[in-house]
Amino acid sequence: MTNLEDLVTEISRYEAIISEWDETQRGVVVGLKRAIEDLHKEALTRLIKSVKQESLPALQNAVKDEVVYGVLLYHELVKPPKPPLLQRVQAALEEIRPGLKSHHGDVELVAIKPPDTVEVRLIGTCSNCPSSTLTLSQGVEQAIKALCPEIVTVIAVK
Repeated sequence: MTNLEDLVTEISRYEAIISEWDETQRGVVVGLKRAIEDLHKEALTRLIKSVKQESLPALQNAVKDEVVYGVLLYHELVKPPKPPLLQRVQAALEEIRPGLKSHHGDVELVAIKPPDTVEVRLIGTCSNCPSSTLTLSQGVEQAIKALCPEIVTVIAVK
């Protein structure tokens, strides 16, 4: 059985060869590739609909295979996995941190309270700034909700 890494390596090898061809030749190959991918995507979409109706567990089991999952992900027929909530909240805070630090402030995550609440603490000059409410709602809250749509409430704690 061939694994995903071997298949991707082989595709990369062909792509390297094609990259040396002239633009017209590459255009033909790209057109052929696109037509084959469109055919595969349509076939996979129909197969998924059929299997989903007959046996959802069978479909879920098939997606556990790295090659099946990789192909379905490539054709955007499955969603990529979301990073854990903690990681996404921390990434949101990292996005706004430079702006806060430029005003000698910062923010720290205090708690995630499932299913939909995050508690943060504004620190430094941000903790007692007259604009801290605005910083929380327009900066921290928006950043968190953009990466974590399941979060409904962001609370500032002292």
